[in-house]
Amino acid sequence: MNLKTSLFSAAILATLSGLTSCNTWTANERRIDKNPALFLALTDSERDLVMQGKIREGMSHDAVFLAWGKPDAVRSGSANGRAHETWAYFRSVPTHQNNFSYSYGGGFHNHFGVHPSYGYCSGPGWTFGTEIDYVSELTKSVTFRNDRVVEWEAQH
Repeated sequence: MNLKTSLFSAAILATLSGLTSCNTWTANERRIDKNPALFLALTDSERDLVMQGKIREGMSHDAVFLAWGKPDAVRSGSANGRAHETWAYFRSVPTHQNNFSYSYGGGFHNHFGVHPSYGYCSGPGWTFGTEIDYVSELTKSVTFRNDRVVEWEAQH
């Protein structure tokens, strides 16, 4: 390792150690801090993108991992005889559902009172309610061929 490379590596490590003093790390800054060797192996332009949480075509698996993190799903496939791998990233999105039902009343009584699954109605009637369910939504995907990004998409 020559002096110029040593000084550059020292500067990068100083920048990384500066991140450790910050209380509001981004997810990619935490990944960089935990994987400094992966970060130092990137080109200058790739390091800049990774620090911003961005990727571009031509980046490696390691660079995408540092920028976007571990994928939620990985798929392998082939197109035109060429193998590829796609990483997918999801988020949970709340969905609201309005419920409308009819109860015949009564309820199951035990030594604790009315069973909670039957409610506390004493007579028949309509009930209304809202439930929140969570569904997975695809937010980002990236496709690799020969360990390099060939295609990517991200939701804004």
